[in-house]
Amino acid sequence: MDWRGPAVVVALLAIGAGSGFAAGAATRDTTVGSGVPDPVPAARPEMPIEAPRPFTPDPELPALQPGIAMRQATLGIGKFEILFPAPRGWRINAVASNEWKWKQPGTPNNSYVMRIEQIDSQDIEIEDAIDIRIERMLDEQEDVVVLDRGADSLEYTYRSNEGNKRHSFMRWLDLDSSGQADVEIVVHGRDQDARGAKDLIGRVADGMRGATGGPV
Repeated sequence: MDWRGPAVVVALLAIGAGSGFAAGAATRDTTVGSGVPDPVPAARPEMPIEAPRPFTPDPELPALQPGIAMRQATLGIGKFEILFPAPRGWRINAVASNEWKWKQPGTPNNSYVMRIEQIDSQDIEIEDAIDIRIERMLDEQEDVVVLDRGADSLEYTYRSNEGNKRHSFMRWLDLDSSGQADVEIVVHGRDQDARGAKDLIGRVADGMRGATGGPV
């Protein structure tokens, strides 16, 4: 048996492996890098989280207080006429043919204001009107927080276009017991106006009457 052939093959393989390792060691870069290391992008980076934005400071104005003086007011004509108590001395401004705002003279727009709108032509139930209002706020306003929802009321906060935090109360009234909303009332204010705003909208809503003079 001739064993020299396999032995020669093994020897040649050993020599090749050794010279390959030596060549790799000779070409390996052993220098130490310098400079500031750069971050490596993540394979699946997360969306950045925006830091909370502070609200614009509120105007320095005494808070709206509960129990302010009221006077009798009338809006609309004919079967659309409504009677209700309104803040005495506040100025009324017609926004549309069926919408009005009240504001105390000399106060900025981002303090407190009351709005009344006749919505009886919309043929909408109060529950649906509340749903639509919430959906619209979430779509159009920022930082909306619903604090309380009742059968005919809503309390919430949001960020105004000027960046102020607004604390608002809304009521919907069915004046003729038709099962549909006739009037929408809202009082906007600052957090410090919340007690007065809640008192004001309650007094206006509780004292509102329709054209027949019947109770709400």
